[in-house]
Amino acid sequence: MHSGQPFVRELTIDNFRCFSAETVKLAVPDGQPGSGLTLFVGNNGTGKTAVLEALDYLFGGRYKAESRLSIRDFNDFVKPISVTGTTDRFSVKSELEFYKGKYFNCIGLKFSAAPRDKKQAGKLLSSPISAKSVFTLDENAYYNESDGQPHVQSRSGDTKTVDPRELTLDTGKAGTNGVNVFYFDKNRARHLVSGTYRTTFDAICDDLNWRYQKKLREDGAHADHASKVTKDLFIWALELAQKGTGAKLGDQFSEFFDNAHFKNLRFELLSLLEPFSSAFLAVRAEDQIQQVTTKSLGSGVELVLALLLQRLLSDTAKGEKILLIDEPEMHLHPTAQRKLADLLLEEAKTSQVIVSSHSPYLLQRLVKFGTTNVFSSSATGKIEIEAQDAPTGYFPWSPSFGEVNFKAFAMPTVEFHNELYGFIQEKNGLTNLNQADSFIASKGIPTDHTWTHSVTGASQSVTECTYVRNCIHHPENPINPTYDEAKLHASMLKLISAL
Repeated sequence: MHSGQPFVRELTIDNFRCFSAETVKLAVPDGQPGSGLTLFVGNNGTGKTAVLEALDYLFGGRYKAESRLSIRDFNDFVKPISVTGTTDRFSVKSELEFYKGKYFNCIGLKFSAAPRDKKQAGKLLSSPISAKSVFTLDENAYYNESDGQPHVQSRSGDTKTVDPRELTLDTGKAGTNGVNVFYFDKNRARHLVSGTYRTTFDAICDDLNWRYQKKLREDGAHADHASKVTKDLFIWALELAQKGTGAKLGDQFSEFFDNAHFKNLRFELLSLLEPFSSAFLAVRAEDQIQQVTTKSLGSGVELVLALLLQRLLSDTAKGEKILLIDEPEMHLHPTAQRKLADLLLEEAKTSQVIVSSHSPYLLQRLVKFGTTNVFSSSATGKIEIEAQDAPTGYFPWSPSFGEVNFKAFAMPTVEFHNELYGFIQEKNGLTNLNQADSFIASKGIPTDHTWTHSVTGASQSVTECTYVRNCIHHPENPINPTYDEAKLHASMLKLISAL
């Protein structure tokens, strides 16, 4: 039996959203801070969210896909969508009675979806999409014993090929203890309340309900449990508000159907077996009745609360964890973003954490760890993804804000230009601008710009780098035409080449 985990090392996306075919590298945790962290950076419209959603579909399976996917999600609607995740080899336990105690080995997962050719049998309204998620078998597609040896059939002496029914993806069966996938999309409110689809908060509440019911079974639940809950606040609240409406409705309902059992009809404020189904998070002092819901605290707190809550629950549960987070910086001030970065690095010790972000505050802290994927769009409109493993920066203090903005978003800034120019001076012991400009020119950069001093009127031929540097440092000089963003960008590239 292989003890590998179903963390995706390489994701291949074909025909989904803006991708005709693309491969994305993902980091896998090894116990070190940030080891399981993968960053998606780049401008809007370059497919970062699409990759997160592809991962969510890969693990979410058929029902999530058929309820959410539309024909607009197909890059070419006559071709199927395919999402393939390559993993380390892991074992899955058979659920068929005949092969009880046997295992089969997998090397990945695969999700596929296609427009449906005909409606599902017996269904009036069928999803227009047909989808499935399956385990990907390794080259030895047969059952194994618990010691890893092939299972040999007693009659024929042959190995037995894995039954196709076992290949339907079940995240609870994947790996040693299963895998839990949490997708935190941009709609923050859905993480702390129930929604149309099964949300992160729904999953958390289901887990709490299960723990509650398990304890009830162990304790031998009886009527006293219900009375302890309902005889105080809930009965009091109903008596104050409904003035016997429930009892009257029960009598009339019973009379209508001539069924005495219906006399027990009543308003209920709490499910006695699933008390967390209507749960919500609120701030309330112990001795007060007023509750301040999380949505009243500001939208920035919702992701952090959801992350902390799932972390507390996961710490006591088995199974690996994968977090998919789209723009975690939304509505968080810079200090909170930096604290969130530390939380994500801690999570990424043992969990796979995949984050799409535009925040230099987060990226400055995170790009030193795991894998960074830079998304961009070519001149022809093709999406391109460049993977970088914990990239080294230009400076001993890297990464700086300016460096992050330049590398991740191709955004030139005055601060980054100053850093580059100043670092060249400091690194090479250049004490004045003439020395600095001569050094830059020695790297093959032409002195094709003229700078005129505002006081003396003297002119000097300088490199574009020094010209832009002087414009930045001397905005009071009206003689020289100022630079534009294209010139700033070009000058930065020349300074980088001169490092």
